[in-house]
Amino acid sequence: MAHTPDIPERFVCQNCQAIFAGTPDHGSDTTDFHPPTSCSACGHAEFVSIEQYIHFHRNHDV
Repeated sequence: MAHTPDIPERFVCQNCQAIFAGTPDHGSDTTDFHPPTSCSACGHAEFVSIEQYIHFHRNHDV
């Protein structure tokens, strides 16, 4: 049986919308992915999963 590689979860920066591959956590039977600690493009530290991005409402009161 062939091994199927895990596809990394992707995260979108809530500030500048840059997309990042999640960091794998191999501590369990399945691989969980976590967002970066901060965006390398703008420095923001809040991310949303790309699957949830379509439902994410950015606060435009800046």
